Amino acid sequence: MLDCIKVETCTRTGTCSPPVITERPACAGCTRLISERFLMCVNGAFWHERCLQCAACQQPLTATCYFRDTKLYCKNHYRQ
Repeated sequence: MLDCIKVETCTRTGTCSPPVITERPACAGCTRLISERFLMCVNGAFWHERCLQCAACQQPLTATCYFRDTKLYCKNHYRQ
């Protein structure tokens, strides 16, 4: 089990911020501590990979996600 994580933020252009070491965060989806090696960071919140899903259809958001009114959506449901 991991007791801390290293967070590095990168943009689409390839520029990255310096890594930050932090305590294990809680998942914004299920509120449990994230102890897995990989996690997702969306709009400043951390998520288990399995918890990051569309609020409308519950499909996993693996490549892209859209944020509106504190909820995450796939591209199709964001447009509705």
